[in-house]
Amino acid sequence: MIIASKLVKIIEKNSDIIADRWVEDVSTLQYTRSYWTVPPDELHERAASVCRRMGYYLGRTLPKEKLAAFYRQMGKARRSQEYPIEEVVMALLLLKRHIWLFVLQEGLLTTNLELYQALELNNRVVLYFDRAIYYATQGYFEEEEREEANLPPTT
Repeated sequence: MIIASKLVKIIEKNSDIIADRWVEDVSTLQYTRSYWTVPPDELHERAASVCRRMGYYLGRTLPKEKLAAFYRQMGKARRSQEYPIEEVVMALLLLKRHIWLFVLQEGLLTTNLELYQALELNNRVVLYFDRAIYYATQGYFEEEEREEANLPPTT
């Protein structure tokens, strides 16, 4: 998995470039209209922080509970900020897409072994974002239920 580790380091090192590309999309695409009014610096930090910690997130030691707690809280926050759920999901999908496009554009995948290892990394990234979407959606609807019941916010 040497190439996968190398690619993760490249993602982390180039987090600002990936985040800038993501911000450009979420700030202009029809699918993410509620992101248009968020300051670009805030959007940038959201994406860059995920990319900078990609090695940690994709490591086999990350407890699912930590990932679940983070994305449930993010889902709750987006609900209270009145983002439509489909736009929250699209924003996560776009970040996943920009990470993979960046890896492909680096041109490091020249042998079959490197390509295989990059696909393994892609599978791990896909699984990560699948879980992120699941937990963010879960948190979003937990917050919606809380709002409908007029209960105080949970932390």
